[in-house]
Formats: sequence, structure tokens, C-alpha cells
Amino acid sequence: MSLCKNGLLPKISNTRGNAVVEFALVLPILLLVLFGITELGRMIMTTNVLNTASREGARLAAVSPMSDSLSIEARVTEVLAAARIEPADIVVEYDPVARSVRVRVTSDFDVLSRSVLPEGLRGTITLRGETVFRFEG
Repeated sequence: MSLCKNGLLPKISNTRGNAVVEFALVLPILLLVLFGITELGRMIMTTNVLNTASREGARLAAVSPMSDSLSIEARVTEVLAAARIEPADIVVEYDPVARSVRVRVTSDFDVLSRSVLPEGLRGTITLRGETVFRFEG
């Protein structure tokens, strides 16, 4: 004796629309995760380039005794230009007591997936790279 013939369980005759409804429910979450991972990867890459640029500038200042702030800023800008990153600020600080130099680079990171990501992740985020080197010699 079948349960469907007696009416105890409703007969499911058309299930073609179920997949479309389930996909419509899962798609926004899937896109949020996909675009979030993409933006996080771009942000990590940009931070890595900022750290590399500050390290290059600090190394130039630590190794070259005649380096001035303009040549250090030029080297930092050269490294950032290779990655197409516009610096917001480049700060070079010398500490004669500790015999060290500090190079700090900041840049404004624009989130490209503004329409998909939540409100807190939209807009511009300031990223920073900083390096301290001791003078050699």
C-alpha cells in the first residue's frame, strides 16, 4: 500500500523549480564570499608592495651615506609605480641616536566591489607599510 495513494504524504509532481529557488537563495552568499576573497587578496598584495617599497627606501638610506630624502622618496615611488600604486604619503625619519632610519609609506586602497560588499567594507581604506633599518658601517 502506497502512502501517496492514501494521501498521507503529498505527492511531489513537479520539482523542476526547486533548483532555481535554491540557487537564488545561495547566489548572494556565494557572490559575497567570492568578491570578499578577491578584495582581501588585492588588499594583502597592496600591503605587501607598500612594505617592499618602504624596505627598498630604508635600505637605500642605510647603505648609502649620501642619500637624502628626495632620493629615498624617488626609490619608493619607483617601486610603487611598478605595481601601479599611488602613494598618499612617504615619510622618512632619521634617528641619529639609534643610528637608524624609518620609512613609512601610506596609500589609499579603493574597494572595487562596492555594490556587492557590505556597508563597512565599501569606500577607501588607508593601508600602510613601514620599515626601520640601522645604518651600516
